Amino acid sequence: MPYEALIFTGGDWCAEKCRALLTEYNGTTPPKLILAADSGYRKALALDIVPHYVVGDFDSMEKPDDLPDGTELYVAPCEKDDTDTMLACSLAVEKGCTSLLILGGTGGRADHGLSNILYLESLRNHGVDALLTDGENRIRVLRDASVTLPDRGGYFSVMSLTDSCTVTLEGCKYPLTDALLRREMPYAVSNEVLPGENATVTVHGTAVVMETVK
Repeated sequence: MPYEALIFTGGDWCAEKCRALLTEYNGTTPPKLILAADSGYRKALALDIVPHYVVGDFDSMEKPDDLPDGTELYVAPCEKDDTDTMLACSLAVEKGCTSLLILGGTGGRADHGLSNILYLESLRNHGVDALLTDGENRIRVLRDASVTLPDRGGYFSVMSLTDSCTVTLEGCKYPLTDALLRREMPYAVSNEVLPGENATVTVHGTAVVMETVK
């Protein structure tokens, strides 16, 4: 399914894998909206992609003064409630996007990485499907839903975001059937899709699903 908005953020990433991932999800269909959050602007330029909006307080890079034609700048104060990534996502939702592909957002500062993961739940609460990835990790939130994970040669983990949820895992090395996951005991870590198969993750409740791709 093509993503409607592409959002470049700070943090670590693998540029090659992110470029391939964008092709995997969107093919030749360009995102309706492209945004860069602060230093994510450099990531966009590294892929020769020109964003429609550059958003942030510009504490991790200097405010760009020579933006390309058609690119708008949104400058936020440094003292604010939302992170730059949240501001970019909010703008995308305000512009009518209901599916977001967020590049970067992990690594570097642990607090920013964790806040981005938890923010995926807020987006889900507002009916927005979001995938956070640095190219090597793909992170999404499921609520009373299923997702199919192809064999990408890596691992996947499922962790409850609420006090507890039930999970069924099929087509994987460690299957589960209506297993109770508790937030304080995240044991469903480092599972593997069976070679050449597709795994299915079904969540009743709210959980974060993380894939690590080789």
